[in-house]
Amino acid sequence: MSALAQESFTGQDQHTARPQRLRTHARSRSTANAFRKLPAFPGEELYFEAKAIDNSMVVRANDPGQQKSSWRAAGAVVTGALLFTGLLLPGAYRMVAGMQVHQLRDEQSQLQREIAELRALEARHTNLKTLEQVAKNQDLIDPAPDMVQHLTPKGSYAMNSLPSGK
Repeated sequence: MSALAQESFTGQDQHTARPQRLRTHARSRSTANAFRKLPAFPGEELYFEAKAIDNSMVVRANDPGQQKSSWRAAGAVVTGALLFTGLLLPGAYRMVAGMQVHQLRDEQSQLQREIAELRALEARHTNLKTLEQVAKNQDLIDPAPDMVQHLTPKGSYAMNSLPSGK
């Protein structure tokens, strides 16, 4: 702005130049605002038109190194997965074995309780007084000695003396 004021100041005396310089300065500000107005958005005077692109006829160039690198990447992923599984497998096996041991201990304690209950029940039922009481309740009597019939003769335990056909 001072450059515009300097142009109007040259060639005139100082007394008359001062008011003229102020007027020139005011006039140059209004014309500068008219010519140098900034757009609301940068680049708003630009217009781009998008065209539809048809790539159906385009074929990718064959790259022989790409297949090799793809197989290498697949091999690396499979190898990594196997290593990861191999590292986790012993810990998982230990955890499963620990669970089985715990389950077997619980089952053992339960079986020991059942055995103790069955032994107590057997002791109650094999007691002679209890057996006599049950026999009286069910009207069971001891047979007389002449009523007992033995199926095997005395002294022949295996019946070896009989022929095989009889």
